[in-house]
Amino acid sequence: MLTGKCVDPMKRVPLGIGGFDELIQGGLPVGVSVLLMGEPMTGKTTLAMQFLYNGLTHGDVGIFITTNATAEDIKERMASFGWDTTPYEEKGLMKFVDCYGMMVNSRLTDTFSIKRIPSILALTNISVVLSEICGHFWRLQKIPRIVFDSVSSLLMYANPSTVVRFLHVLLGKFRSVNAVSLLLLEEGMHDKTLEITLQQLVGGVFRLVRKNNERALICLGLPSTRCVGKEIPFIITDEGILVKKT
Repeated sequence: MLTGKCVDPMKRVPLGIGGFDELIQGGLPVGVSVLLMGEPMTGKTTLAMQFLYNGLTHGDVGIFITTNATAEDIKERMASFGWDTTPYEEKGLMKFVDCYGMMVNSRLTDTFSIKRIPSILALTNISVVLSEICGHFWRLQKIPRIVFDSVSSLLMYANPSTVVRFLHVLLGKFRSVNAVSLLLLEEGMHDKTLEITLQQLVGGVFRLVRKNNERALICLGLPSTRCVGKEIPFIITDEGILVKKT
């Protein structure tokens, strides 16, 4: 089993959102998993993609686990913001784990940068593939940035207790390679007890809100960080998320 490299416990990786990173002391602590909560259309996936691409441009590596769209859909959506992952894929620095594509098109196959999972319920397959990719990045001595989009889709197919146990082990694997991960959750789809259970699994919680077409990000908790518990207004532009100046 992989064991964590010795890294500076104060080391952080920036989200890549100017105006917000400064409020969380420069970014996310290495090795932390963050639950990114919010109702639909609040900007969760956009924030997660921006976080991932920012890492690629700063020497980190990326893994995007998709359960509700094909890897090609995610790549296209990222490219619409100018975030082209292809050069990083060609260098082996960016991987996609597609848990959705083969459910809608059984003809889809693996590529150099895309690993297909036959079904969202194939949790063992997902775990094995992620262990292989994390091992690859471990040998490169790179910090992985991981996005899981989304936990809610997984909960549509699998029993909640099964999902919680799966995530408990998976997040342990992520920590062992000093990965920084974002797990997306659709707020309002699940009962409060389950939401609290998921919050206890992770190291931090961010919440996105939208009121009268105004969006805001709230840091509810983050290890070793003085979280600003207020709403931080932001907008989504052609270049991604920007914090609004007040």
